[in-house]
Parts: sequence; structure tokens; C-alpha cells
Amino acid sequence: MELTGAIVLVAALTALAAVAAGAAILRTRRAGVAGAPGDIARLTVQLEERDREVRQVRDERDGVRRERDTARQDLSAAQAELAAVKADHKARTEELASAREQLDNQFKGLAAGVLKDSTDSLLRQAKEQFDTQRQLGAAELEQRREAIDSLVAPIRESLEKLGEHASAIEQKRVGAYERLTTQIASLQQVAGSLSEALRSPNIRGQWAEQELGNILELSGLQQHIDYYPQHTVPVPGSVVRPDAVVSVPGGLKVVIDAKAPLDNYLKAHEAGDDGEERALLANHAAAISKHAKTLSERDYDDVVAGSPDFVLMFVPADPILDAAMKVQPTLWERAWHDHRVLIATPGLLLAFLRTVALAWQQQDMQKNAQRIADLGKDLYDRLRIFAEHMHGVGKGLDQALTAYNKGVGSLESRVLPQARRFEDLGAVSDSKRIPELGPVESTVRPIGALEADATPGADTSAGSVLPHKRSA
Repeated sequence: MELTGAIVLVAALTALAAVAAGAAILRTRRAGVAGAPGDIARLTVQLEERDREVRQVRDERDGVRRERDTARQDLSAAQAELAAVKADHKARTEELASAREQLDNQFKGLAAGVLKDSTDSLLRQAKEQFDTQRQLGAAELEQRREAIDSLVAPIRESLEKLGEHASAIEQKRVGAYERLTTQIASLQQVAGSLSEALRSPNIRGQWAEQELGNILELSGLQQHIDYYPQHTVPVPGSVVRPDAVVSVPGGLKVVIDAKAPLDNYLKAHEAGDDGEERALLANHAAAISKHAKTLSERDYDDVVAGSPDFVLMFVPADPILDAAMKVQPTLWERAWHDHRVLIATPGLLLAFLRTVALAWQQQDMQKNAQRIADLGKDLYDRLRIFAEHMHGVGKGLDQALTAYNKGVGSLESRVLPQARRFEDLGAVSDSKRIPELGPVESTVRPIGALEADATPGADTSAGSVLPHKRSA
């Protein structure tokens, strides 16, 4: 409040100073222009106006001073009242602290007493309860131990048996592992021996020829009829002996040569790095390509009658050809286009030979069609004669059946009534009575019934084809 009054007072003094300055200026102008009546009148009016403003400002200043004095008085009274409140607050704070300290001391004393009594009572009760619970717990623990023993005993026995079984299995496993190790070592020795054996050109040739023979046998072709192993073919100044010549319907003779180039292939598997392995496989591919060129130069199509313009080169294992094509992917195509040599692995060769076998079977069926028709006609005549004989047997059986029924009727009507009198007179025992004889009602089935029961549309053609030897 005092600050506001001071601000108002400063503003009033500033305005008063401004009015005073304006009045002085007006007086100076009035003195300077004493000779101008019009200006004097105007300045006089302004001076009077300024005087009124000065009086007004002075009144405002006096009012502000009075307000300031009043505010100072109020401030002094408020300060005095605040000092009294602070002193009273301090006194009350000190009294409160003293009362709190007294209460704390009293509470501590009471709490100590109550705690001591409660602790003693609680300890006695806890000890009694603990003794009781310990006795109960001991009895219950004994019961639970017995119950657990009864439950665990079967499990313990099962675990012991399981341990014994596991020990036996472990012993068997160790023995089996030792036997397996021995077998693996033996297989490694066999593999090593086989690898060494395959390094011999003669062994490789025999292996390839044996694989070729197995596939020819598996295809269904007949040796010396459909194919000729180790067939000797004369050529000017010498002879050639392809591993097999296969006859194809139509008079064709396909020449098959078995080859197993393995030197570089086996060395590649023992190579120390990828570069050496790839170089050896490249040599392996070159060996296969060289042999294909050699087969092409033998001109089998000129020296073997019926040979087409290609030769089958048999490789006895797919990995041998796959390894070569890994470094030379166009090996197969180049052997065919450049040398007219078809490189065949076991799968491809078996498919080709099986196709040839099926073609021979179809040709045999066509050649044997007339023989099959003749055999059918002869069989039908024989069946007809047999049916006539059976028809005569049926007639005889029918006549015998009629005679039998007539004899039974005569026996029952004329003979047995007389014989029954011996039974009535007791001349024979019950076990030796004449049994009852009944007529036979069944009749002989005629041949026509058999034909009626035959399945319509049954296939009466021959179920097999007689073998037909093919010329070499």
C-alpha cells in the first residue's frame, strides 16, 4: 500500500513540474510578445488553464500524501500485530515441544511395562504351544515317514530294477559299439581293397562287363536270342569284340561297349584341395570323351550288319558320369553330336533295353496270333468231345437213379412189410433192424445248364504266348 502511494506521489510531482514548466514558458512568451494584444489574450487563457491544472495536481498530490501517511500507519500496525503473532507462535511451539516430550516419556514407560508383560505371557504361551506342536509333529512325522516308506518302497525297487536293466543295456551297447567299430574297420578294409582293385584296368573292365550283364538279364531279354555278349565281329585285318550286341525289332543291331574310366576319378576323391580335385575331374572327363571318340572311329555301323549310326557307351555307375559332367556339362551332348556315341548309365540303359524287350513281346504276339487261333480251335474240338462223353455219363447216371428209385419202391411195398413181421415177433434185436431207405430226388445236371451258368463275355483267349526264337 505504501509503494502504491509513493508511485502516485511521484506521478503527481512529475505532472506538477510539467505544469510549472509550461507556466514559465507561457510567462516568457507573454513577456516577449507584449506588443501583440491577440497573443496576450490567448496566452492569458492558457496560463489560467495551466494554473487550474497545477491546483488540481497539487490537490491530487496532497490526497496521495494523506493516503501514504494512512498506509504507513496501517503498515506499522500490521508489523506490530505480526510481531505479536510470531511471539505467540514461538511460545506455543515451545509449549507443544515440551508437552510432546512429556508424552513420549510417559508412553515409553507404559509401553515398556506393557511390552514386558506381553512378552512374558507370549513366550509362555508360545513355549506351551511349541511343546504341544512338537509332540504332535513328532507323531505325525513318524506316521508320514512310514507312509512315505510304504509309497517309496515300490519305487525304490523299480529304480533298482531300472538301474540293473540300464546297466545291462549299457553293457550290451558297449558290446554292440565294439562290434560296430570292428565291422566299420572291416568295411574300411574292404573299401580300401575294392579301391585298390578298381585301379587295375582288367578289374575295372570285368566290373563294367558284369554290371552290363546284370542289366541285360534284368531287362527281360534272352541271351543268344535277343542279345549276344562278347560278340566277335571281323574287320579287315583284325576282329573287334563289343561287350554286347542287342537285336531290335526290324533287323537293327545296337552295339554296346562297357567302359569304366576310374583312374582320375579315384584320384580326385583323394585330392588335397579343390583345385587339384577339379583338375583330376577334368582329366576324367577328357578320358571319357577320348573313349567316345575311339568308339566312333571303329565304324561299327559298317562292320555290324544292321547297326545304326550310333554306339551305346555304358558307364557302370551314375557318379562316374556325374563327376565328369560337373566340370564339363556338355560332355553328353558333345559325345552324341560329334561322335554319335550315346553315353548311358544303368538307369538309361535299363530303360532302353526294357523298351526293346517290350517291342519283342509285341512282335511275338503278332507272330503267334495264328498259332493262338489254331490252338483255340483244337481246344474247342477237344472240349466238345469231352462234353459228349460227359453227356453219355449223365444219361447213364440218370438211368441208374431211376432204377434205384424203382428198386427202393418195390422194397418198401413188397419186401419190407413181410420182413417187419420178424421184428414184431422179436426175432431180431433193435440194433439189427433194417434201416429205412428213401428215394434219391436229385437229378443229373445237364450240359446246357453249365453253359447257361458260364460268365457272359468271358475271355477264352490264350493266357500265354509261346516263346518264339528270333534269328541272330
